[in-house]
Amino acid sequence: MNTKLFLSGGGNENDSFKIDMEFITSLKHKRIIYIPLALEPTINGYESCFDWISSTFSYRLTGDFVDISMWINLQNKTLADLNNFDAVYIGGGNTFNLLKKVKETAFDKILINFYKNGGIIYGGSAGAIICGHDINTVKEENEINYSKNDGLNLINNYSIICHYTKEQKNKVFSYVKENGIQVIAIPEKSGLVVEDGKKVTVVGHEPVYLFKINSTVGIIGLGQEVTI
Repeated sequence: MNTKLFLSGGGNENDSFKIDMEFITSLKHKRIIYIPLALEPTINGYESCFDWISSTFSYRLTGDFVDISMWINLQNKTLADLNNFDAVYIGGGNTFNLLKKVKETAFDKILINFYKNGGIIYGGSAGAIICGHDINTVKEENEINYSKNDGLNLINNYSIICHYTKEQKNKVFSYVKENGIQVIAIPEKSGLVVEDGKKVTVVGHEPVYLFKINSTVGIIGLGQEVTI
């Protein structure tokens, strides 16, 4: 079964426009589940989150209606529930808060099965990071002292870091050395399409970087397709 994953570096809607367009045009029925749980709700709940994703994907990109349902409680959700949709969009915020909510409801297993059965996942920032091997690339976010850090591991055992800048190079190399895990570093103005967990294509405005175990950095240029 062919699998497809979209990862955004976490920039604004102009930064992510190209990867968003690639994502939305790949959906057969334009039906999306939106999970905003990396963010804490405002006094009005997640209403502003839903307004944001609706304005981003409905009409702005394609001029067509996109059917978006927002899930703010993952308890008792099933694979059958997900199978009514083309894709799951997992938004940004605090990565450890997100992982905790996903794991404590066993939704991580449902997501993996959905993906392996051909369902599409889009991860933005924290949503992208949990798709990697391990989320300790952003261990400074662990304000809740959550004990688990293992992600969904959908990209050939690579971990992910978003909002990447060259000033973070030493931090990423330290993570690679300490953990023995390679890292895909995505700048805010870029995104990555991953097919079958290994074939990656950069879609956006900047290159994406691969931090290797052997202390080298590979650069994937715009539009370039690489098997990792």
